[in-house]
Amino acid sequence: MASYHASSKVNRADAEVLVVHCSDHRFHAGILEFLDRGLNLGENYDMLILPGGPQCLTLVEYLPKFAWVGRRWFRYLVDNHELKRLILIAHQDCGWYESLPLHLHSSSKPRDRQEEDLRRARGSLLQEFPEIVVELYYAGWDGDDSIMVDSINS
Repeated sequence: MASYHASSKVNRADAEVLVVHCSDHRFHAGILEFLDRGLNLGENYDMLILPGGPQCLTLVEYLPKFAWVGRRWFRYLVDNHELKRLILIAHQDCGWYESLPLHLHSSSKPRDRQEEDLRRARGSLLQEFPEIVVELYYAGWDGDDSIMVDSINS
């Protein structure tokens, strides 16, 4: 294919939100629906999509280069896009978390480990960006494979 002409137009509105989630394709459509309809963001947000999602902000001692680049991306987007809200989403059955050594967390349960990292990420982000709201979510599926997204409390 030489060229594709999209029917979508450039969104010229300023985004005040950054969403960070895992690159697992199984959750992509459900997360987009949650952002657009559940949080009413109307496709007006920046996104970082990478294996493990917000985990890039934690475990600095284990993956220091990964954590360094994650911080650089956050700093760039917050500074240059004047972001006011960060949305961090982890998900069920994450292959990235399955690849991490268990001794890096206080629990062997995957969801507990992910929630621990989400809270750790929020704490470090609030130290660096105290004026920004940081929201934590966990995506999973139910018995009929519908995506559900739960808020993670402190």
